[in-house]
Amino acid sequence: LLTQKISYIRKIKEWILAIKIDNSMPKEKILEAYLNEIPYGGNVYGIEAASKTYFNKDAQDLTLAEAAYLASIPQSPTMLSPYGKNRDKLETRKNLVLSRMLELKFITKEEYDKAKNEAVVFVPQATTGIIAPHFVFFIKDYLEQKYGADMVENGGLKVTTTLDADLEAKAEQFVKDGALKNAKDWNGSNAGLVAIDPKTGQILTMVGSRDYFDKTIDGNFNITTANRQPGSSFKPFIYATAFNKGFTPDTVLFDLPTEFQTTCDAYGKALPGHNQKDCYMPDDYDGKYRGPMSLRDALAQSINIVAVKLFYLAGLPDSLKTAESMGISTLKDVNQYGLTLVIGGGEVSLLDMTSAYGVFANNGTRNPYTGILKVENISGKVLEEFGASPQEVLPKNTALTISDILSDNQARIPTFGVNSALNIPGKTVAAKTGTTNNNKDAWTI
Repeated sequence: LLTQKISYIRKIKEWILAIKIDNSMPKEKILEAYLNEIPYGGNVYGIEAASKTYFNKDAQDLTLAEAAYLASIPQSPTMLSPYGKNRDKLETRKNLVLSRMLELKFITKEEYDKAKNEAVVFVPQATTGIIAPHFVFFIKDYLEQKYGADMVENGGLKVTTTLDADLEAKAEQFVKDGALKNAKDWNGSNAGLVAIDPKTGQILTMVGSRDYFDKTIDGNFNITTANRQPGSSFKPFIYATAFNKGFTPDTVLFDLPTEFQTTCDAYGKALPGHNQKDCYMPDDYDGKYRGPMSLRDALAQSINIVAVKLFYLAGLPDSLKTAESMGISTLKDVNQYGLTLVIGGGEVSLLDMTSAYGVFANNGTRNPYTGILKVENISGKVLEEFGASPQEVLPKNTALTISDILSDNQARIPTFGVNSALNIPGKTVAAKTGTTNNNKDAWTI
């Protein structure tokens, strides 16, 4: 009845309509009409359609807990989708609905307790008609935050994205094949992949799991935007900071047993009156010590002890500043981290890491990541459009030096061997791996 344009005139018309409807229909019929029209995400409109979609039953047959979930979703159908990454938020809102029903005496305490603890099972999401699902919902989340859920669900927006559909299809197949092989060889359950054009910041592919529709691995959870520990893949930010301060690839540090806590002796034992837990003597991946090493060899071979020493020398605040300027958005509190940060002690997302490494690939110039080329409203008016916003955040020589080291196959041979997967014949490829404790996560950027 009304346009999507928000204005005082529209608000006045809403008031008049509300009064007319209230005078012509009982409250129960108004609620019924509302429940039959309200959006529940995607093409699902109305409580009956939502009940069929999410629980495969008629609305009148819903349990109290199921009904509470469906009462929760309309506040933000994308963010609170049971198929999205915010199940915890949906759970919180469902419990809020139940608590309000208890307060208003719609239900008893016994009914409240039973519904709150009921294990509700949602029908698996339909698998047809959606391409690049993780990317689609990533974009939808962005649009809802910027324009509001109502505009996204009902506003008739036309959205042009950066996705390369052919690359996405290949990436999804690569990820699935590799993840299934890893499941067999290494007991690994999942995998993800992001590709970004560093000259523009445009996201070309986003694969958030080996299979979006596989419930056994929480396939609809997008691991490319989740925060995980990056292991040694964080080291280049510290090396870049050091190179900015005058260190060079030929600078030599010692890979020897080193205690970094002043309240402990040189052998890693706490001094009298101090806590043993404060002692910190990092190991290398193989438990060996190599003596004097150039920074080139230490980074290429991913030697932990040298990296921690370099982090100490480069400084925590400056190193964090480097990482943040390059695109790492999750490491805000400088006081929260210690020397373990250099070997992955802080949590970051694959999307941020891919974007930040793009600075090395682009000679020190950062282009913030984006998935949007253009957004138009129902009238064809352009609401936003991609425009490059490059910013030099790293000296060109520093970026080139890091890329040179990470593409030096000769320097990394002692750790990775002559013909590792990082060496691409006929191509110059800079690459860095990272592995977390107990091999929980493995990264390659």
